[in-house]
Amino acid sequence: MVYFIVGIGGVLGTFARFFLDDLLSRTVLPPSSGILLVNLSGCFMIGFFLSLNSERFSPVLRIGFATGFLGSFTTFSTFSVKVLELYKNWGLQTSAIYMLMTIIGGYCFVHLGHALAMKIEKGPF
Repeated sequence: MVYFIVGIGGVLGTFARFFLDDLLSRTVLPPSSGILLVNLSGCFMIGFFLSLNSERFSPVLRIGFATGFLGSFTTFSTFSVKVLELYKNWGLQTSAIYMLMTIIGGYCFVHLGHALAMKIEKGPF
């Protein structure tokens, strides 16, 4: 059952990544910003979700969402391909900025998600 839930999460995460990247790429945003926003939002979501009290969700739901959905929603392989595309089309400076924004931004958003979850877990008072 766990494998099925992870698989369903993976399919949904893949679809969500493709849809958001495609949608954001059609706007006036700079190149590859769709995947950057997907990666940053995924970092926030995993930091938030995995920092919540584990009793809020069943273990199967936790692994299905974290490993299945978020694992396919944000992928390092997609990040690597985008860096190579940026390097080829826009040069070293643009690809380096994108790498740094993704890595540093990812860390910051995981931290923000964790901090928000800890605030929720403590309650309003």
